[in-house]
Amino acid sequence: MNSSSVVIDGCAIATVDDHGHEYARGHIVVEAGRIAALGEGPAPTGEHEVIDGSGMLATPGLINCHHHLYQWLTRGQAQEATLFEWLTALYPKWAHIDEELVNSAARAALTALTMSGCTTSTDHHYV
Repeated sequence: MNSSSVVIDGCAIATVDDHGHEYARGHIVVEAGRIAALGEGPAPTGEHEVIDGSGMLATPGLINCHHHLYQWLTRGQAQEATLFEWLTALYPKWAHIDEELVNSAARAALTALTMSGCTTSTDHHYV
């Protein structure tokens, strides 16, 4: 291993490989930004940064295939409405958003997605 590698050690690991491997206590070796190896038990010794993953669960990143990031601005409004009522209530509000608001909403929405384990998302911005 080279000095630019990082090892997450001592974490539980749930894979999505063909065999559905799960490790109660394992390690993940990351080299050049990519997973180079993972497995059960302690990480191999070598020159690398070690991150203590004790008490953590490592899973593949989740994917959100449909999002409207700007709608984070009105999250929680018209919650009891039907779809048509919701659209009628919120379209006038969305008509007044500008670039700065869209940027702020997107940053907040992407932060929330990241914190929930999402690593990939698609934005359907049409307003």
